Amino acid sequence: MFALFGARLGMSSAAAKSAVLTMTDQGFASVSNFAVGVVVARLTGAAGLGAFALAYTAWILLINLHRGLITDPMAIFGDARDDDTEKVRQGFAAEVLLGVAAAGAVAVVGLVLVWNGWRTFGVGMLALAPWVPALNLQDYWRWIGFMQRRPDMSLANDAIFDVGQAAGFIVLFATGTHSVFAVISAWGFGATVGTVWGLRQFRIWPSLQGGFEMLRSRWHMSKWLVSSSVTSWGASSLAVVVIGGVLGPVALGGLKAAQALAWGPLAVIMQAGTSFGLPEASRALASHGWKGLRKVGLLISGSTFIIAATSGVVLLVAGHTLLDVVYGRAFGRFDTAAVLSAVSYMIGALALGPGLLLKAVKRTRALFATQTVAVVIAVAGAVVLSLGFGVDGAAASAGVSGLWSLVAMLVFLSRSHPNAAAVRMEAPSQGIDDLGVGQPEPTTATSELSSTQ
Repeated sequence: MFALFGARLGMSSAAAKSAVLTMTDQGFASVSNFAVGVVVARLTGAAGLGAFALAYTAWILLINLHRGLITDPMAIFGDARDDDTEKVRQGFAAEVLLGVAAAGAVAVVGLVLVWNGWRTFGVGMLALAPWVPALNLQDYWRWIGFMQRRPDMSLANDAIFDVGQAAGFIVLFATGTHSVFAVISAWGFGATVGTVWGLRQFRIWPSLQGGFEMLRSRWHMSKWLVSSSVTSWGASSLAVVVIGGVLGPVALGGLKAAQALAWGPLAVIMQAGTSFGLPEASRALASHGWKGLRKVGLLISGSTFIIAATSGVVLLVAGHTLLDVVYGRAFGRFDTAAVLSAVSYMIGALALGPGLLLKAVKRTRALFATQTVAVVIAVAGAVVLSLGFGVDGAAASAGVSGLWSLVAMLVFLSRSHPNAAAVRMEAPSQGIDDLGVGQPEPTTATSELSSTQ
């Protein structure tokens, strides 16, 4: 989709290939994650799957932290754009330091859960703790591949990760092992294999030198990126709790099924849009200023919106039938909620590009402010609309907060235009020229933008 839509904007064949491979990798990762859930369920049953779900949720939070602190700033500053091995090595060191600290925090949470009688959940967290550094580092190598416009290397690393993981699961099946600790360890083993392979792929010798300095030097910006990610993660989690409290478990289950059906086709391209879009947006700003940046935003938002709109039309026509077939006959009545969820995702698709552009021009504090207000709107909207319109109102509430985010980010971007044109960095030897968006503009350098962070 990126390639087709990008062709209308003058994207070169090299950039189109990068976009296609990025989307392929994200699709591969999504299928892999789904398969892991199935394997965990078969090995450990419902209780084990619940423990894994909690551990996986914690890992998602940690992924948001490491991306906000390390990989997003690296993409924004173009650290890996010219195959700068020193910056990549410093990023690796920062990931190790962050991963060790996060592993300690996860272990403490696991001990607290065990101590308070939640043994299954606690064991899951304790099993996750030693593998946290490797899980973060494997994702780090994926992002280095995206930043260097080498998604084929990201795809290869994901494949190695899955091979290692599959080997661990095969051993568990063969030995009849069904413990939660063993299953999560197989997942972590796959990440370790991918981490070691990444060192070979990018020719990096492991070291801790420069890791803390990188984290500290980017803190003025990364703190807002992390705050935005955590706020968004917390908002979605809180909204689920609120809706469940207002409507009860049956309605919440129907809503989650409707949302999942609407989200499925969009998940891959939105994740690919983030992986492809942020590095390309920073390239565009460095080489072509606002004109190139705007075209990247249009490419990302346009592509994702087309998929979201297509999903919405399918659900409008056949949502009832699809819910019956996929989830069971009791779920067909939630078809309106599925359509409304698709509309919410259409709004979110339009907001994806502006969000990435705000990161590219380093307006991270503005992004955090947008997300903070969105949390309040999301929770208040979930309560009011759920009470007034039931499941359909709950489905529509996400669109209300999404609309606010879209409008707010567009306003912030319009105010950023003079700064974004002024903070031009020196163009790299291979940059957005390959993308074919816009014409080069005179390079200038100023520190005006830092005042907006």
